[in-house]
Amino acid sequence: MKEFQLIDEVMPQTPPAGHATMTAARARMTGAARRRRRPVRPKVTLAAVAVGAVLAGGFVAMPLLGGTGVQTATIPRADAVLDAAADRLAAQPSGTGAWWRREMTQVLRTKTATYTVEQRVRDVLWASRDLGYRTRRGSVSAKPLTPADEQAWKAAGSPDLCDGCLSGKTYFTPLKLTRKPVMDLPAEPQALKAEMLAANGKEAPEAWLWGASKWLLLDVESTPATRAALYRVLAGLPGVRVENDVTDVDGRTGVALTYGQASTRQQIIIDRDSGQLLAVQEADGSSAYVVERLGWTDDPAPKQSTSS
Repeated sequence: MKEFQLIDEVMPQTPPAGHATMTAARARMTGAARRRRRPVRPKVTLAAVAVGAVLAGGFVAMPLLGGTGVQTATIPRADAVLDAAADRLAAQPSGTGAWWRREMTQVLRTKTATYTVEQRVRDVLWASRDLGYRTRRGSVSAKPLTPADEQAWKAAGSPDLCDGCLSGKTYFTPLKLTRKPVMDLPAEPQALKAEMLAANGKEAPEAWLWGASKWLLLDVESTPATRAALYRVLAGLPGVRVENDVTDVDGRTGVALTYGQASTRQQIIIDRDSGQLLAVQEADGSSAYVVERLGWTDDPAPKQSTSS
């Protein structure tokens, strides 16, 4: 063995070992080599690689621990992630309260020649089957988006950041023309799609369904089961893609329904754990409705729509 040759070379003054001594030494080294070939860590590493691949999406083939076979670990696809989120949302109770309230922040980012300005305004909507709709809108804040944008803005003479500020959002209820009250809309995707299309005029069904669904999610007191069915309606449209690990303008990550061409691509981003709506936004981050809370409440609504 080369180990013994090396010993002879670096220690030539050592008397040669006898046959019995050499045999015992080889036995010890051979046994140690066998023990080194049976570590546990490679199995743990292999399992970790498999788990990482599962989280990434797809599948991975790996040897069965302690055997020679191969098992396949399924990696969730984006549409499976959406289905799971929709199932969790549909399982939630409809909720009770005098008002259905949606709280969100509207975000608009505008670019000049040298810097980008971000405008934000808080928007709260109350909806009641008996009392109608009421809104409260905060004041607009505007600032350079990043420190680099701030430096460029100052270099440009610090012009007014609120030139062309957000003018406001009016709630939109596209299903008022349907035959059923909002709370009675179907929780089955195909039935819901048919009910929605009954309110459609001459517009292309795909584009109309996408546009109407955004406001149905943002501005209408539909049940969790109906909202979950709406996700599935949109996921089945020819022009809609389901994408995982999509981030909204506030850095929250979820599964997204994406629609439109590259220059006008829009996203509906959904929390993977609860199925709740996170945001409706332009894919390039230029504008967004960032949802902070929605659901039923007994907190009183303002007497009339106001701005503050």
